[in-house]
Amino acid sequence: MRRSLLLLLTLVTFGSFSCSQVDPTIDFGRSECAHCRMNVVDRQFAAAISTNKGRQYVFDDVSCMVRFVEAGNVAEEQVAAWRVCDHSAPGVLIDATTAFYLHGPAFRSPMRGDVAAFLTEDQCRKAQVGSEDGPLDWTAVRTTLAK
Repeated sequence: MRRSLLLLLTLVTFGSFSCSQVDPTIDFGRSECAHCRMNVVDRQFAAAISTNKGRQYVFDDVSCMVRFVEAGNVAEEQVAAWRVCDHSAPGVLIDATTAFYLHGPAFRSPMRGDVAAFLTEDQCRKAQVGSEDGPLDWTAVRTTLAK
């Protein structure tokens, strides 16, 4: 009885870890963009999502991530975490839904989405150069890139 209980507990514990939501990670230089199939190398513009079932997708540009979901490759309601690289801290993934964004030609991203994400509004305003839109929120960025 005790052995059966221990086995059941082990299976339940393992099962909860294998399907749990995990923040996505990017193996720069080795990961392939799920949308355009280019290698993900630019630490200022990369993005990633994880699904409710724990699947991870990485992207070389925020525009690839938006278009991937817009195309129906993953249902939006299945996305557990949207992450983007902080332009001020290359390689550091932040929550895409709360980030602040700039959009314009000053930010030449790999697939020409030309969107840079920032953790804080202050960092975003300091990086604003010329006439690019901004700061933008997640909804405005998605609308801009879905075109």
